[in-house]
Amino acid sequence: MHTVFIIGGSAEAWRLARALPEAVVWLPEAERVPRAWPCPVQTGDIQVPAAAAAVVVAPHPCDARAACLGVAAARRAGVPCLQVQRRGWSAGRNDRWTFLRLEADAAQVIEPGARVLTTLGRGGLPKLAALNAHVLARRLRPDDGNFPLKYGRFIDARGPFHRAQEQRFLRKERIDWLLLRNAGGPGGRPKLDAARDLGLRVAMVARSPWPGGARVGTIQEALRWLDQI
Repeated sequence: MHTVFIIGGSAEAWRLARALPEAVVWLPEAERVPRAWPCPVQTGDIQVPAAAAAVVVAPHPCDARAACLGVAAARRAGVPCLQVQRRGWSAGRNDRWTFLRLEADAAQVIEPGARVLTTLGRGGLPKLAALNAHVLARRLRPDDGNFPLKYGRFIDARGPFHRAQEQRFLRKERIDWLLLRNAGGPGGRPKLDAARDLGLRVAMVARSPWPGGARVGTIQEALRWLDQI
């Protein structure tokens, strides 16, 4: 197996690295919850190894910036490139979803005084400055930063969460809306299922577009592509 350079940031990147004995991973930022990767890990400037036979771009599905950096790095290195982006969530019959293009658009659809649970992350919170609502934002661990919005607070919590847990939490905090990006995958699904059970509204922020090029949605498809290069 030739060296495969992985642009990480997603669960798919982690699983792909475990399947490839000669992988090297680049992460857009240091992990908030460090993991013992089974291969060398880079941060900072991207350095595609000279021995790399391909670049697999698999950052968080909403991280278009890292995807663009990875595709550009593959182009500079002159090696084949594949993007791995998991499928987004789709609304079901009883879901009450409103689709947004940008985080800031939430102020146009969420009514004043509503109680909102968001998982946009610290970087997304300032984009909600015009939102006249009480915002609860989940974070993985405490830090020294102040809550950046006028109304609301951080909730220190680390998943995975189950559907029944999410139901209890949403009831306890009297949540009216969920506000999140369309990351897809199983990790965030329980809160969406709980919101459906309780009849809550969901504001779903679209992903920023990734660059053009070969793309798959699963690790199995990525491994088959690598077998053919």
